[in-house]
Amino acid sequence: MLNKVMLGLIGFLLIGCSSNSNVSVSKIASAPENASMPVKSAASEPVMVGGWAPVFFTGFDKTQLANIADGINQGRIKRAVVSYPTRMQTLAGKIHDYLQQQTKQPIAMKSVELKDTDQVKYNLKQVIVTLYFN
Repeated sequence: MLNKVMLGLIGFLLIGCSSNSNVSVSKIASAPENASMPVKSAASEPVMVGGWAPVFFTGFDKTQLANIADGINQGRIKRAVVSYPTRMQTLAGKIHDYLQQQTKQPIAMKSVELKDTDQVKYNLKQVIVTLYFN
């Protein structure tokens, strides 16, 4: 009895599957052609992502400052900010003035007061120029 039920069920499924679709063998055989075609993807185009990078100065480095000014003038660098501890104000002013003269753009300055602690010691003998990119 169980065998008859199983055979009937299998026969019913085979008939149902074979009569449900009008897909021919030729249509199934052509499916791999579509799969091998190149797909255009939005990821293939470059996406500009912004970012930032600090540049540290312990002295007036005209070559490095000229490279920064060129980057600003060419549009690779969106803006620059000069950060400095109070004792480095003279160097920071020279860097600021040079960049502003070379780029004809406003360069922000920011005085930063950092206090050493038992766990953290700061290098207060450098000026930081933070570069922001597109």
